[in-house]
Amino acid sequence: MVKVIFVVYTLQLLLYYPQYGRGWSPLWEYVLKSSVCDLGLCYLDAWMVQESPLDPQKRYVFGWAPHGLLGVCRAASGGSWWRAAFPEIRCRWGSFGMAFFIPGIREFSLLTGACDASKDVLVGRIKDGEGVHLIPGGIREMMLTDENSTDTKVVLKGRMGFVRLAWEHGLDLVPVFCFGEKWTSKKVLLPGFIRQIMAKFRMAGTALVGKWSTLLPLTHHPKHGELSIGWVFGRPIMVKKREPAILSEEEEEEIRVVFEDLDKNKDDMIDAKDIKDFLERKIMRPSFERFGLKRLQRELSREEGTVMDLSQFTNYYQGEKAIVKLHEEFMAEIKRIFSTYKDQFGFSEESLTIVDTSYENLYKKD
Repeated sequence: MVKVIFVVYTLQLLLYYPQYGRGWSPLWEYVLKSSVCDLGLCYLDAWMVQESPLDPQKRYVFGWAPHGLLGVCRAASGGSWWRAAFPEIRCRWGSFGMAFFIPGIREFSLLTGACDASKDVLVGRIKDGEGVHLIPGGIREMMLTDENSTDTKVVLKGRMGFVRLAWEHGLDLVPVFCFGEKWTSKKVLLPGFIRQIMAKFRMAGTALVGKWSTLLPLTHHPKHGELSIGWVFGRPIMVKKREPAILSEEEEEEIRVVFEDLDKNKDDMIDAKDIKDFLERKIMRPSFERFGLKRLQRELSREEGTVMDLSQFTNYYQGEKAIVKLHEEFMAEIKRIFSTYKDQFGFSEESLTIVDTSYENLYKKD
């Protein structure tokens, strides 16, 4: 019997992919609305701050930080608290793909409404009238969690995919910060060679220890005493769908010059190969370092023969500039929330650092 169950489970793991569609709908909604979530929040002695009401007729991208080891921050997306604060707002969690192939984590993720965090899947959820929950820092932020440090690191620099998603579909951004997440478990760093293997699959090279040496979140800290986890839902950042940024004369001239540098064949058109050659020559003007020419190269590479003229390139630049501006506003809001509420949630001696880091640095050998 055990063998049969094992075979059946393995087959559904390999052949059944609800994470790429509607997931376990509507089961996940019943789970998040149930008293189970309230019990979890009660266990964490949860406190919520909602700075501004949200329009139940609109959809939102909730950007959560920090990730932490257990991902306790996700607990605030359900229960009677959520129903009271955000009635009729339905949101789906975006989760990294490998989570749906790990027994236990797969079922938990699907039961709580998670779906694959790839762009195509999230766009499908948005088209179905749902909002999105994302933790931009992801595995990088999880690896940087340090319960012994007085500095909380949030990985947001360079993480603009969630902002792009909001901008492209006209969803307002809601910054969410969770206080106390890092104290709910202890991090155990795995040996260097194991972290190298994990890196191949973009998985965390850490283990964690909670209450009674289990995965149950800790509720007491040697320094801070009994823990109380706090969430602050910041004011929504208004996003106007695909509204282009206004360019100055200097920017328009710079765009023209960069386009001419890209246009290797001087045919008033650029393609993926032109951008590749441009990047290899390492000719980069400061303002363009932030506007994703590598991303543009990937987009032009999707279909052979795709080209872009100066007008299209200008539109691309305008869009990227608008996204960068929204991203900067989101980071500023996370900083503001932290500094405003840190005393209230026992973080008076703590600091916040917004960083960018690579997988290579996180998974480096000892």
